[in-house]
Amino acid sequence: MAHLIETNQITKKAEIAYIGKKPWHGLGQELTPDASIETWQKEAGLDWSAKLAPVLYTPEIFPIPYKDRFVIYRDDTNNPLGIVTDRYQIHQPQQILDFFNTLVNSAGFTLEVAGAIKGGKRIWALANVNKEACVFNDDVVKAYLLLSTSFDGSMATIGQFTSVRVVCNNTLNAADNEITPSRISISHGQEFNHFKMREKLGIMVNGFDGIMDGYRRLANESVNKNFVHDFLNKLFPPIYSETKHTFIASSGYNKVFDLFDGKGMGSELPHVYGTKWGLLNAVTEHIDHERGHNVDSRINNAWFGNGNRLKSQAEAILLA
Repeated sequence: MAHLIETNQITKKAEIAYIGKKPWHGLGQELTPDASIETWQKEAGLDWSAKLAPVLYTPEIFPIPYKDRFVIYRDDTNNPLGIVTDRYQIHQPQQILDFFNTLVNSAGFTLEVAGAIKGGKRIWALANVNKEACVFNDDVVKAYLLLSTSFDGSMATIGQFTSVRVVCNNTLNAADNEITPSRISISHGQEFNHFKMREKLGIMVNGFDGIMDGYRRLANESVNKNFVHDFLNKLFPPIYSETKHTFIASSGYNKVFDLFDGKGMGSELPHVYGTKWGLLNAVTEHIDHERGHNVDSRINNAWFGNGNRLKSQAEAILLA
């Protein structure tokens, strides 16, 4: 199976490190909870810096620079990561990990996973905020912060508040609102600002209680068949069948409905089956654990791609 998490050409290790439970793909270096940030940087394959070099082209004999265009490359392997303009501000791997190290030492966070995907085009780190609460009885949800950035121009540096439902390891996306935004974004048109990120992060973490209130409300709201049908058609629109000459339910619709109807992990718990909370987790379980070609691509999609957008959309609709 091909992995988005690649093996470092120099160390011959997968570019990921973790503490606790082994990640979904079985790759990476297991660290102790007291590992230093320098150890994290080395074992996660993030002990390199991104550099800029001018883009050159050779129409005849001599190379000519392409004005205002630069290649971003890793200074350990010299592999190219992307092409950007001269206005692009690089947010280095060390800056990302140093930011988390500050949170670990001052705010009681626990760094749990860090690594790179696509050869370093995107890096990320996940920290346990060490806050948890119950939706109902023993249905526990834990708070996490996901921080990521890219070196190919595909995304800004993003701090995303997420929560994990323990019974099924679903990563739920907190919906943005005016009081408790769930995402912080720093574009590569500006320098990475520790203070700005921490200031906004405090608002996000303090909003965890409000997020849990929203989940509890979903657990107390039952849904009928018509609501489920309309909701799933918004997320997974029907497709036209050339053979039947009519629109039919998409595979996403059918799979999420089955998870909601009793096949999902934890779907049998009180206040889950037949509720909006059960419906949200059915969508999340499908995206996190089923959708995609393999487990590796599913995580990338669930955190950074279209799956991430679908989860946010689902929660926004259900909480509206």
